[in-house]
Amino acid sequence: MDERLQRIQFVTRYYDWLQGLRFLPFGVLMLGFALWLTLLPPSGGTPAAAGAIALVAGMVATLVLYPLAGAYYQRRFGEVRPSPAMKQTRLRLTLGFSAVGLVLAFGLIALGLRGATPGFPVGGALAVSATALLAYWAAIGRFVPHYPPTAGAMFLVAALHALGFNPLCGWMHAGDAASAVRCDLVTFNAAWGVAILVLGILDHRLLVRALSPADTSTAELEAAG
Repeated sequence: MDERLQRIQFVTRYYDWLQGLRFLPFGVLMLGFALWLTLLPPSGGTPAAAGAIALVAGMVATLVLYPLAGAYYQRRFGEVRPSPAMKQTRLRLTLGFSAVGLVLAFGLIALGLRGATPGFPVGGALAVSATALLAYWAAIGRFVPHYPPTAGAMFLVAALHALGFNPLCGWMHAGDAASAVRCDLVTFNAAWGVAILVLGILDHRLLVRALSPADTSTAELEAAG
């Protein structure tokens, strides 16, 4: 099957999930939270209320931008109505990943509470996150090329953090328990924030390339071939 036709078929199956611009605000929000935690003085000089207000404002903006981005895709590319079978597939994927994610999240939290060292087990959390990205990539047909490299980068961050080579922790002087917890939270939110931005931009690019009309020169070359 022609590669362009494969892209179109894949994009129409997972049209809603490939609307990458809808997810960019979530990545920005996570990066903003990580940045705020990084710049927060250990003495608490920055009022906690200001950070809470900024976080709530960012969450509201994210929730507002999500449907607006969806409306943009509908205006530009129209609406794709999935078949009943595709709806069932999406539902199974959503419920399956949600259930497994909740179980693993509670398990990691329990390990963190019972662990010998303070803090959230961010290395394990990022490793699980990377595995989930690979599982999602496999579940939707292994067609999207940018998921494995993103998962690999997340595995690398998890390994560096677990081995004690996280530059963020050194820069934040994470020696005491509070600083260690803060470094864990910064690392997790920053890693996921960057991952969401990268995946969102590349998903959007894939969708646009698949659904935009082929240019004249490409069409002529295909006809000549």
